[in-house]
Amino acid sequence: MTTTQPSAARRRHRRRITDSHRRSDIQGLRMVAVLLVIVDHLFGWPQGGFIGVDVFFVVSGFLITGLLLREYDTTQTISFAGFYRRRIRRILPIATLVLVMTCVAGVLVYSSARAASIGTDAVWAFFFASNWRFALEGTDYFSADAAISPLQHYWSLSVEEQFYFVWPALMLAIGVLVTRRSWHGNVKRILSATVMGVIVAASFVWALHDTATDPAWAYFSTFTRVWELGVGALLAIGAGWVARLPRAARGPLAWSGLAAIGIGAFVISESGSFPAPSAALPVLGAAMVIAAGTGGATPYLAPLTNKASVYVGDISYSLYLWHWPIIVILGSIMDVDAYYYVTVLAMTFGLSVASYHFVENPVRRSNFLEPRAVRAEARRKRRNQIGRKSRPPSVRYAALGALTLVTIAVAAFSLKPLDPPATPPARAVADAALAPDDIAVSLGPAQSALATEIDAAVNAVEWPALTPTMDEAISGAQAPGGIAECGLVDRPGPEQCTWGAADAPQTIMILGDSMAMSFVQPIKNFAEASGGVWKARSEAMFGCTFVDMDVNTRDADTSAACPARKAAAIDAVNEVGPDIVVITNLHTDIAAELWIPGVKRLTDQFAANAGKILILSAPPNDKKPADCYTRTSTPADCLSRVTDTWKARSRADRNLAYRVGGTYVDTRGLFCTPDNYCPSFVGTTPTKSDSAHMTIEYGDKMSPALMEMLAAIPSESIPG
Repeated sequence: MTTTQPSAARRRHRRRITDSHRRSDIQGLRMVAVLLVIVDHLFGWPQGGFIGVDVFFVVSGFLITGLLLREYDTTQTISFAGFYRRRIRRILPIATLVLVMTCVAGVLVYSSARAASIGTDAVWAFFFASNWRFALEGTDYFSADAAISPLQHYWSLSVEEQFYFVWPALMLAIGVLVTRRSWHGNVKRILSATVMGVIVAASFVWALHDTATDPAWAYFSTFTRVWELGVGALLAIGAGWVARLPRAARGPLAWSGLAAIGIGAFVISESGSFPAPSAALPVLGAAMVIAAGTGGATPYLAPLTNKASVYVGDISYSLYLWHWPIIVILGSIMDVDAYYYVTVLAMTFGLSVASYHFVENPVRRSNFLEPRAVRAEARRKRRNQIGRKSRPPSVRYAALGALTLVTIAVAAFSLKPLDPPATPPARAVADAALAPDDIAVSLGPAQSALATEIDAAVNAVEWPALTPTMDEAISGAQAPGGIAECGLVDRPGPEQCTWGAADAPQTIMILGDSMAMSFVQPIKNFAEASGGVWKARSEAMFGCTFVDMDVNTRDADTSAACPARKAAAIDAVNEVGPDIVVITNLHTDIAAELWIPGVKRLTDQFAANAGKILILSAPPNDKKPADCYTRTSTPADCLSRVTDTWKARSRADRNLAYRVGGTYVDTRGLFCTPDNYCPSFVGTTPTKSDSAHMTIEYGDKMSPALMEMLAAIPSESIPG
């Protein structure tokens, strides 16, 4: 049973129940959680600062469950209507404001493709389903290098609200069962604890499984995060027992919990064992802090309970909502330096103070969504109080503080020059001495023509009329239809993944992951233009790095299929005996001492049946067009450099080619100038869809230059 028209007295009583259980130590814990998240997202330090979200989950589970228990103890029911009215007033207004403002900023700053993507993210977030949206994106290996959404942090809000869609009903069912059977009140607590204990255990076990098999789903899934909220719920259910802790134990318990959170912030990373079992450390730490203050104040806990910490805890929800879109959007139009950090922090705290006092609190304390009788009574009271109350000083101070912080942010933003130089700084001349790992080669006509266009693009001061548009390039596929299908888990037969004359005397075979898939098109063009001499066959697979190691992928099906696909590729080489085997992979963080023998173990299995092994370098990867291409950007904003990381991988691949008796093919000249500047377009064609994968159109454009490059390989050269 639910009460749809609660009396004003009962409603006031519920509000007093909520207000009387506000704890300064929990507000201080919220402060710790939100500051950890902000500094991690802004400075990248400490590496595990994102565990602040796990602390929030525990706090939320404790507070909401406690509120529901007190309501049932007092009224012998749980009003679903009342509960969800309170949740809507508490969560939705400021969340919607941030969504709207972020979408507006997206339209003003970004290209239409990214602005539309942000709008889609906002719709998912508004309906508390963004965790599933980002889980689906995380398992899509076609968008593995997509731009980060400024609304990605809404996933945690979605997890919470999905949990609270179910938990109140379970609690009411337990309460009704206990009441009808006339069981003692303690039975209700024990039964509630048992049910939640089973949920926590099941969720944790599932989180362990999902973390090991599908990390992206594990991170965003409600089912792998429920145990964190459940730990807080268990604390609330057992509050009567926890309150018996001796006072002498409260301080050490709270500080031990804070230490656990602090250690977790420095030692936990998003890869590997997160969220399970690693998240257990901050979850248990938060539970210890909450337990220490249950039933009595925790002594010697001033860092959490002082007024400043409590206030930051009060505005923590606004801080959490505002900080991420501000970090992402300002990062797209400002250099990351001291001006940027000041702007982000001042704007985040300024908007948070304003939204807390002028949006959050007024709506939360209003009669919005209340029954008509309640609203009518409130209106009568307001009429009777006209002229008696003025705006409290705290609100005036908040307005002044928010205005001051926003002014500081605007000043820091304005003082930093926004327009980059029209041309790259201090470029070396074209015939400059090459770095020790570079090898000078003579260029054919197609390579020379392409190099001239690349150099012109580097010096461009305005965007040309691009075909496709940069928006279309950013949202474009990594391989065209007819080729992309060959890189899927369920691929067609080899005859559909072979191009060129069927009776061509020579064969070139492509192995690798998504990077190899992006090179299939130009190699296919090479075979089809060879006058019946060559045919090309793809044995590559999206997300399946060609190395004898387990490489983490964000898609469970891809991870499961990858070992068999690599074995099938080796069998295909041994069966066909191709004249050329091309191997190329997306850049990974695998150390050279592991990478080189890892690839060699695979090539050793077919080397005797392959005419020549080419280790083809991936394009230098640096800036993402989705990040750097904005409505106010210039070509210089999207000008990439050949990074030290790429050069290190290039040396490793060069060493690998030597170890396997093959040839290293440096494709840098197809994308960059000799002094290592890489434009985002060449001629009128965008070069890449993300930081690494070339567009389909650029693959066609650079095909003639690639043909010359392959034909120039010494010993067993490829006829043009």
